[in-house]
Amino acid sequence: MLVSPKHEGNVGAVARAMANFALADLWLVAPRCRLGREAQALAVHGADVLAAARVVATLDEALADRTLVVGTSARPRAFEEHAAVGPEEALARLHGQAGALVLGPEDTGLDNAALDRCDLVVTIPTAPYASLNLAQAAVLLAYLWFSGRSAGPPASPEAAEHAGGGSPDGHARSSQPPRREQVEAMLAQFQALALRTGYTDALRLTSMMRHMRRLFARAVTDDDDVARLRGLWTQLGGALDRAAALGRVDPPPGGEADAGGEADAGGEPRPLQRGEP
Repeated sequence: MLVSPKHEGNVGAVARAMANFALADLWLVAPRCRLGREAQALAVHGADVLAAARVVATLDEALADRTLVVGTSARPRAFEEHAAVGPEEALARLHGQAGALVLGPEDTGLDNAALDRCDLVVTIPTAPYASLNLAQAAVLLAYLWFSGRSAGPPASPEAAEHAGGGSPDGHARSSQPPRREQVEAMLAQFQALALRTGYTDALRLTSMMRHMRRLFARAVTDDDDVARLRGLWTQLGGALDRAAALGRVDPPPGGEADAGGEADAGGEPRPLQRGEP
């Protein structure tokens, strides 16, 4: 998936790289270029990949049915804020998944909002002078994906933990990885509940949700996990509604913009400490 590509030649060159390594599903998210003669000329025998490219307006639309999303970034800070792994591991984990490899615009790369929607973030190791263009990065990553096909996907720590096939209450697990649209709906529900209860506020919301995205990415391994968490949060929301109707619930101190922070074990708000979301 190419997010907001600027030059049609790069799109054509990416299509060529994909054809070389048995990849055929090219998505263009809000492209800033038209695909004309230059794209076709650089696609060469990847012309079929280019012709079949799907164009969508938003990244969420492109990722809706994906179960594992790998993003790319050359910014060191991105690896402090997102789940960073080596490219070989990330590309190997795409095998056997309804996966997506997402590359950003030539001039800016993926922004934080896009990286937040990625399960894993990778960079291509280079010498200090790093000047890979979009097509070059696509070639290298497509090669790593292709070369890892025979080995199959490595078992993630989360998958190994659930290898027994059951949940703590004895029910069989669905073993279906959650689709991105399911995960985003779950996160949106959690975010609303976190604001409503005063767990966070508008000022800290972005950093808190980035932290919680990483936590849920490690903990939530299938759509059964998503369903159980959403069921819990629905019940909690309903309980708050009923308590509010009876006048038993006060709004969070200061509302969403309160600068206080989360509650301590006794239920009283406390200031957030350095390093907390």
